[in-house]
Amino acid sequence: MSEFWTNFWLYVSMPFISGIVGWGTNVVALKMTFYPLEFIGKPPFLGWQGIIPRKAEKMASLACDLMTSKLISIEEIFTRLDPKRVAAEMEPALLNLIETITNQIMMEQAASMWEMIPQRVKDEIYHRAKDEAPTVIATMMQEIKDNINELFDLKAMVTDSLVRDKQLLNEIFLRVGNKEFKFIEISGFYFGFAFGVIQMILWIFYKGSWQLPVCGLIVGYATNWLALKMIFEPAKPTTFGPYKILGREFGPWIIQGLFLKRQQEVAGDYGALISKEILHAENIFMGILKGPSSDKLFHLIQRHVKRSIDQYAGITKPFIALTIGTKNYINMKDSAVNHIMEHTPESLKHVHVYAEEAWDIENTLRVKMQALTPEEFVNLLRPAFQEDEWILILVGAILGMFVGFFQLFVMFS
Repeated sequence: MSEFWTNFWLYVSMPFISGIVGWGTNVVALKMTFYPLEFIGKPPFLGWQGIIPRKAEKMASLACDLMTSKLISIEEIFTRLDPKRVAAEMEPALLNLIETITNQIMMEQAASMWEMIPQRVKDEIYHRAKDEAPTVIATMMQEIKDNINELFDLKAMVTDSLVRDKQLLNEIFLRVGNKEFKFIEISGFYFGFAFGVIQMILWIFYKGSWQLPVCGLIVGYATNWLALKMIFEPAKPTTFGPYKILGREFGPWIIQGLFLKRQQEVAGDYGALISKEILHAENIFMGILKGPSSDKLFHLIQRHVKRSIDQYAGITKPFIALTIGTKNYINMKDSAVNHIMEHTPESLKHVHVYAEEAWDIENTLRVKMQALTPEEFVNLLRPAFQEDEWILILVGAILGMFVGFFQLFVMFS
């Protein structure tokens, strides 16, 4: 025992070093999960990119699958829009544009004829167009609602947003798992300290050269593994006890994965983040206007606008076609469609506030997520660790082993 007292402080330091190893390896594992956003090093092997950014497309797809299959339907939220209200919100902006667009089109296609028309006739044309505009918009909006699944791909929009913005993808996991990640860090110290006590006792009685590196490896491995187990398992509340020991009753204890216990809280954070950063009105409308199905929307608007122009022209349509030529008349309608498409994003800004209120996406996501089963809910955060999880645990084990060698050759040499 004289050797023990001679190296007393070295022995006492062992649990603390083990705790620091547990904490450090867990911190490193978390950092490697999310950062760096882009590959640093010399591809393909000498370097690293965060697991989530590296698998951004797959991670985004997994997150989107849960969102679109369990939480929200674009068809459902668009049924909440009132086409007449949309028309009313857009009307002031469109009325100001009608004169400008009409003048531009006529000067492009029939400048001579347009200059000859008296101002009172032009004013009548403007007035008629303005009177008809709300009805046309409402009719068009109703058709968009009825065919929204053909005109807009929610999954494609969300996936594209997350793949393009890897930090936002990280933020989803970091925000919803904030407390769990902190637990992983701090639990590494506590678990490591407990293993260190065992390591110290073993080292007092047996000083095998392999012992410290092996113990370090076990600490690095086990602290990561235990933390993940405690976060996600058991999925459902599980009761243990009560147990009688020496005549006294202990328990019962209800145990559930830490993340799963926070389902109600996480649902609120998730709904707020997604509605603010991804599923807001501007993104959704731009996804419709600029997304992969935008050509279908263009044809829909084209059909309505051309029909409206023909109606405005009325009985004078043959005369107009004769005066400016059938080709120019067709070009005039095409030009009108292009001008309207060009100004539509700006006009839709006036609908954003109403759409946000009508859709109420934050509340929709929160309520739907709170109603998920534990097995469904766990898929919100679990993919962040399932991808290449073994690499993180292995890194923790290797770092722990190197610390063990340091203890062996430096501290107890």
